[in-house]
Amino acid sequence: MDSDLYDILQVAPHAEPEVIESAYRRLARKYHPDVNPAADAHERMRVLNHAYEILSNPTERARYDSQREREELAYRKAPRRSAPKRKRPTPKTKTRTYARWTPPAREKKVTVQEAVGVSETLIRKALKFSRTQRTINSELLQKLLHIQYPRAVYLFATLMERGLIDEHGHWTAGANQTT
Repeated sequence: MDSDLYDILQVAPHAEPEVIESAYRRLARKYHPDVNPAADAHERMRVLNHAYEILSNPTERARYDSQREREELAYRKAPRRSAPKRKRPTPKTKTRTYARWTPPAREKKVTVQEAVGVSETLIRKALKFSRTQRTINSELLQKLLHIQYPRAVYLFATLMERGLIDEHGHWTAGANQTT
């Protein structure tokens, strides 16, 4: 084979028949002797027609593909093996040792309870609002005590666990006695 028929039609080897036909028509409009005044227009059109004739026929295309595969395998050569390399003699000098990089020490991981822990002082400050506020929630605690949201949620849960507020945020009788 002089050149690849797929390259002549400018399509991929796995192209569908519709793609091959549209590529042929596009190239025929470009290289037809009636349109293209070049001297080699007849020869280009003859090569295009030959490529399309083979690739448009399913049996001819299968035969061409198998022949193309055989030729491609023939061009591939076995990998060239070289003689094994001789090992260099080990030097009698001392080998260099490099210092290993170690990552910097990390701080101790804190648990969530330690990170957002609630001190007794914070609970006492929250209990002062039992006189002025009928109900309380974590957002209100956050705003009144100027604390972060996770700490406010944890404070609300702590107040509920101690029985100072109920699940709706209403202060209980126990909150009024401790203040």
